[in-house]
Amino acid sequence: MAKELGKKIRSIRLKRNLSQSEMADILGYSGKGMISRLENDSADMSYDKLMLLLSRFGEDFTEEEKKLVPIAKQDSCIQTKRLQIKSVGFKGLDDLLSIKVRDSQREFVAENSLAIAEAYAAEKEGTKTECFVAYENNNPVGFVSIALGSIDAKGEKEWMKKSYCLWRIMVDSIYQNKGYGGEILDAILAWCSSMPLGKAEKIYTSCYKNNILAMNLYHSRAFIETGEIIDNEIVLAKNLRGVI
Repeated sequence: MAKELGKKIRSIRLKRNLSQSEMADILGYSGKGMISRLENDSADMSYDKLMLLLSRFGEDFTEEEKKLVPIAKQDSCIQTKRLQIKSVGFKGLDDLLSIKVRDSQREFVAENSLAIAEAYAAEKEGTKTECFVAYENNNPVGFVSIALGSIDAKGEKEWMKKSYCLWRIMVDSIYQNKGYGGEILDAILAWCSSMPLGKAEKIYTSCYKNNILAMNLYHSRAFIETGEIIDNEIVLAKNLRGVI
């Protein structure tokens, strides 16, 4: 696929009437020069940028092309335009626990200490999980946890146990309203699409109906409400085949 990638990027860009500068902004490059080099096959695209390309324009890739995309290493750092998103280890716990939402949002988001404890307990019972902290210039910005398998929630369906679950996602209060939530979600969707915890067709999450900001974020990334309820929250799902 590498030899055809430049042509693919140009085709996608022209199909959507995007300038090279606009394409660079979507993919997190600092300027149009990198897009020009990619289209001319004079530069290589990093794995994380390729995942972002596929997450935004997956419908433009054939099934055969998708099969040629390499699987990410689980210990790799996900790099976006502004952030480094790293798996949480022992050294990252203090950073994780320092991330706090606004007081008005506490009814929507569990404390991160509970989230990491739940992930640990789920791992003990056979569920595959991964937790991440997003950093900007070494400052912790947000937290994400992902699961594949049962999270033992009230209302959990069988199909959910076979899907990726966006278990938690949150942005620290001082970094909100700056686009970080969408940037983190795009990166995590791309990561999940590489099936690092195992194969699945869907990713789902759940959200309180009155959490308008979160609902708008999920809808903007093509999550669809399934009509199901889990732990009194609305379930939204997205087909990963449309991501990669």
